[in-house]
Amino acid sequence: MKLLAHFILALLASTVCAAAQDAASKDRNAVNSQAGLSSMAADSPVVFPETGPLPAKFPPDLQVEELVTEQDYFLFRSPCRSLAQIEQIQREMPAGSLSQVVPDWKFLSQLQKLLNQGGEINILGLGDSIINDIMRSAWIAKLQEAYPKARIRATVYVRGGGGCQHYKAENRVQKYILPLKPDLVIIGGISQRDIASIEDVIGQIRTNLPKTEFLLVTGAFGTADPRDTAALAVARHSGTGAYGAALRKLASQQRCAYLDMTTPWAEYIRSSKLHPHLFYRDVVHANEYGEQILSKIMMAFFRPR
Repeated sequence: MKLLAHFILALLASTVCAAAQDAASKDRNAVNSQAGLSSMAADSPVVFPETGPLPAKFPPDLQVEELVTEQDYFLFRSPCRSLAQIEQIQREMPAGSLSQVVPDWKFLSQLQKLLNQGGEINILGLGDSIINDIMRSAWIAKLQEAYPKARIRATVYVRGGGGCQHYKAENRVQKYILPLKPDLVIIGGISQRDIASIEDVIGQIRTNLPKTEFLLVTGAFGTADPRDTAALAVARHSGTGAYGAALRKLASQQRCAYLDMTTPWAEYIRSSKLHPHLFYRDVVHANEYGEQILSKIMMAFFRPR
C-alpha cells in the first residue's frame, strides 16, 4: 500500500509539472515551439517525438500542491523533486564545468539576511515553460539544504509561451501574485515579448509589496545551438546578445539582481564534449540532466558567501 501511495503521489507531481511545462497557449510563438527549427538537428544523436517530449527517466517524486488559476496558466508549489532524486540525477548526468556565474547580492540584501539568519522566505518563479524547467530542477531543495536556518517556500506561476505581457494584464498581479506575498520574484524565460512589460509587472508588485526583491534572468536555451557563439548571440532571449544587455540595463535601473543564464549553460554543454540534445527532452526544453545544469547555475549564483 505504501508503494502504491508513493507511486500515485509521484504520478500526480509529474503530471502537474509536465503539463505546466508543455502547455501550449493560443499565441505560442516560434521561439517557444516544439516545431521550431534548430541547427542542432543536423548532427543530433537523439530522435525526438513529432509531438510531446521524450519519456522522463526521472519523473518528479514529490507531491505538488496545485493552486487555483485560469485556463492555460499553472500555479503550483515547488520543489517537485526530493534531495535524494536530485542527487541521483546529478550523479548520473554528464560532467561539465561552470566558471562564469557571478553572484549578485547588491539588490537582494533582505533575501540574503533571511537566508543567513533565518526566517520565512517565499520565492516566486514567473514566466514560461523555461522558467518552469528551472523551478522543476528543484534547486529550491538545494537552496534549503545550503541555508538550513531559513524556511523556504517556492511557487511557480507559468504559461506556455508566457511572459510579463500576459502577467501585467487582466489584474493577474493582484489576483495571483500579491496573495503569495513573495520575498523574491524570479522573472525570465524565452517568451518575454518586451522589456517594458517586465518593468510594468515589477512596478505593479512593488506598489503593493515594496519590500519584494527581484532577480531577472535571461533565457538559458531554446533552439539555438550553444556550441555556436554567433547563433547564440542573436537568439531572441540570449544573455550574450541584445536582450541580455537590455535586461541587465533594466535590472540596474529598477534595482533588481541580474543573471545571464545563457553563458553558463553554453559553457557546461561545451565542456561536456557532448551533443546538446543529450540534455533536451524535445527540441526546446531541458530533460532531467539539462534541468540540473539549471539547478547548478542557480546554486552557484546563490552560493553562501
